[in-house]
Amino acid sequence: MEQHNPQAMAPEHRHWIGMRIVKTVVAVFLCGLLAFFREASGFYSMIAAVVCIQNSAGKTIESSVNRMTGTLIGGVVGVLVVYGLDTLGVLYVELLRYAVLALMLIPIIKLCLAIKKPGCAAMACIVFLCVTVNHSVGDTPAIYSIDRLFETLVGVALACGIDILLPYQPAPPAAEAKPEPPAEAADPPARENRAEEPAQDSGENKP
Repeated sequence: MEQHNPQAMAPEHRHWIGMRIVKTVVAVFLCGLLAFFREASGFYSMIAAVVCIQNSAGKTIESSVNRMTGTLIGGVVGVLVVYGLDTLGVLYVELLRYAVLALMLIPIIKLCLAIKKPGCAAMACIVFLCVTVNHSVGDTPAIYSIDRLFETLVGVALACGIDILLPYQPAPPAAEAKPEPPAEAADPPARENRAEEPAQDSGENKP
């Protein structure tokens, strides 16, 4: 999609709101509306909608796939790590857990690169940390991960649907740059009007 410089637009179009902004607003509102009827938090679905909507349908789909892939990888690895730490009896040893979680980011990122999805690495790490760091006594990590995956899926689905249903509109034409008038030739330096001085006789005065 062609990028437009707001500074180059005509003054009446400087505050023009593009369709990407409109689609983001609509998708976030629908996520909140759905969460209201479900009596649940729409935070993760709203975040997914904001991140997924791009400035073209192709980029939106690519971003959605990356987010879902990252969510799935991070959720699965997070569940396995939480259960593993719980089995070893060190799940609530904070410093040890933080060290393990930081080191686990290495295989997560390497996995994303191995499946040729580098764009989902950040999302996979974020979801992994959500599952493992936010885990508290009495929580079920599997259920928590499934909830995060479902909310992300809702946000991604709404983002893709809104992006397809609402067509993109071209931005207002940029204001044509007016040619600058040629610089006026500099006036020659004003000559000082001086009275002609009498010529001095370089010779010696003779009697």
